[in-house]
Order: sequence, then structure tokens, then C-alpha cells
Amino acid sequence: MIFEMHQPQAPLDSYCAQFIYYKDFQPQHRIERVVPDGSIYLIFELDGITRNVFDNETLKPIAEYKEAWISGAHSQYMSISAHDQSEMFVIQFKPGGAPRLLPGDISALTNRVIPASDILGQSVTELRAELLKAATPTEKFKLTEAFLTVQANAVISADLLVAELVLAIQANSTAQLKELIAASDYSQKQLIHHFKTRVGLTPKMFQRMVRFGEILPRIMERQTISWDKISVECHYFDQSHFIKEFKKFSGYSPREFLTAQGDHQGANFFPLADPE
Repeated sequence: MIFEMHQPQAPLDSYCAQFIYYKDFQPQHRIERVVPDGSIYLIFELDGITRNVFDNETLKPIAEYKEAWISGAHSQYMSISAHDQSEMFVIQFKPGGAPRLLPGDISALTNRVIPASDILGQSVTELRAELLKAATPTEKFKLTEAFLTVQANAVISADLLVAELVLAIQANSTAQLKELIAASDYSQKQLIHHFKTRVGLTPKMFQRMVRFGEILPRIMERQTISWDKISVECHYFDQSHFIKEFKKFSGYSPREFLTAQGDHQGANFFPLADPE
């Protein structure tokens, strides 16, 4: 199996987190659960295999996607298909970075997966054709960097403000949002609007997601766990609030998660048993 990750150079690195390419993926499962991370993704299949999104409860397919699609910021976990002999190329945008490529209000993509051509038109189809022809991962990365450089929209002051708030939340997931907002030249209403239209989530939801992303490593590295201690360490109001939040983002209670996924090494992708 080939699996390579690439961090683009400046100025692309200001809005693009990484490129991911893999080929000949051989999963031992058919469905994966994806924990939200606040990012927006542009995804290409390079193998001709149709992908599915499933209902989280019934695990029945509810949508299918081919060639290229955009996955907006999600406020809860998703269930997606996994396939043998997979070959895919993924562009992960930093939170707040997608407006550099995608026009309009990014919140229109929240909790949605749509064909990439609906927004980017023929250009994304042409990029996929070039990715298919490129012989090596390095060539694919270079093609994608060139594409993003040509397509990038101009930076405006609101973009920079949102980027600063994203970094502040990532640096301290328990910071008081009112204090962060007060440090800007915008009202709370204005800043929430700018943040939502560029990230796809409100600052509060994004902060909750970042905080949850810090929980999983703490849980998985401990052999003996005090849920009360974990909830206090992660600044949850009480244990019931912690459990509710955990289930929203992962689909499991904390104890269920350890039973089902405690040995899994993935960051935010978890295999699911096939529905009967």
C-alpha cells in the first residue's frame, strides 16, 4: 500500500493543512465512522469506485459520490464506505481556509457532502484527469499546488480575523470566547457571522470540536480511567455533559468507545462492524 502526506509550501500553507494520497488500501471493514474535526475536504477517487454515506443509525446508504466531492464541516460523526483496492487523493483545508478556493457562504456546506463540480465546475474535473495521469505521488502533489495557486481567491481582512480566532481556539480549547472576541474590533454578532461563513461552524461549536479532539488521546493512553477526572480536566460542567458531548461527536458513550475502539490507532476514523 502507498500512503503519503504532503504539507504544501507558502502561501498555500496558510489555508491548506495537507494533501493525502493513498493507493491499494485494503480495509478489514466496509464502513468507517468519521469524527468531525472542523475541516472541509476536497476528495478525489482515482479508482472508479462509487463511495457512499450511510445513515448513522441504520447504516443504510443514503447518498453516493463519484470522481470528486466536497465534505463540509460537520457537527457530528459521519458513516462512510471503505473499499478494497482504494486509491484516493484528499485536500484538507484548514478551518477558515476553504473560502480561498470555494466561493460563497461556507456555512451552506455544513453537514453536507456535495459533488465538487457543483461549486468548482469543469476545473475540478480537469484536475482529477491530471491526477489520474500523474505517475507518482510527488507529481500529484505538484499538480494540486499549481491548481490551488491559480484558483485561490484574494485574502480579505475578515479572513485574517477568523484565522486568528481559529488559532487562538486551537491553542487553548478552554479559553473564554467572549474574551477572544472582545480583543477584536468586531462585535460578537459580526465576528460569529464572519466565522460561520468562513469555517462553516460557530466559534462555540468549533471550540467544542477542538476540545473533543484533545480527549481521545487522553483516553486511549490510559489503562485506568476516571471519567470524573477526565471530564474535570477537559473543563466539562459535569460528567453527564461530558458523556453527551462524547456521544455526539463519536457515536459512542466513553465506555462503549473503549470497548469498541480502544485498540484502534486511527486519529478520527474508526471501523464499524457490518450491519446484519
